[in-house]
Amino acid sequence: MHRLHPLLKLEILLCFTLLVFGLSHYLCGLILFTALLAGYRSAGLTLSFFWRKLRFIIIFSVLIFLVHLIFVREGILLCQKELAFFRIEIWSLGLAHGLLLVFRFLNIIGSSYLFVATTDPNRLAYALMQAGLPYRYGFTLITALRFIPLFFLELEQVRYAQMAKGIDIEKISLRNFIPAVRYLFVPLVLSALSKVDTLTISMESRAFGLYRQRSYLEKQPFTRRHRLAAAAVLILSLALFLFLRRYSLESLF
Repeated sequence: MHRLHPLLKLEILLCFTLLVFGLSHYLCGLILFTALLAGYRSAGLTLSFFWRKLRFIIIFSVLIFLVHLIFVREGILLCQKELAFFRIEIWSLGLAHGLLLVFRFLNIIGSSYLFVATTDPNRLAYALMQAGLPYRYGFTLITALRFIPLFFLELEQVRYAQMAKGIDIEKISLRNFIPAVRYLFVPLVLSALSKVDTLTISMESRAFGLYRQRSYLEKQPFTRRHRLAAAAVLILSLALFLFLRRYSLESLF
């Protein structure tokens, strides 16, 4: 998984996303989720890694399922239970739609995270530029990805500096939200603007954008073998879509 060409992994992600939204039965979502876990396994990422990184997403998916299970009352009544003040009814469409949304949510977020975890952003940007994307847009992608951890580091430094001055911004609530914005985000924005200005001067001094084509330190060639693999991914995705769409058990609910 790590050694695949970035464009090939991007194609797999797009095909998987189209399959997730194109198949409207929860059993198809379960099959795709099983394939996703197999992808994590092939990339050397364990189930504990999946749980640790996507714990919030999994818990939120469970809440989505419970909301649909309790409040969607369509289809066939499966069971009901009387409690002290209200009655809980579980209907077939509530169960089916809840499972469908859960698997869609997990498949989309999980596949995107797998793509990010196994793809070097620099290799992806260089591959896109060498495939025809204007290098100005590719450089924008690389710069944005490089600035994200830098801004997190700057935010931590600003927070520690303000706490050293005796400003209580450890816990942000509605009462101290405006002071937190003033003491945290205003210095962060000013620091970001200064770094952007420095980057702009550096790019202008190197005549960035003068030529239509640029040179590359590392080549990311899309060879004939990669083209055959890309065609195979498209064919397999289409075949899987037709198979699951034809044999999905939508008549259950």
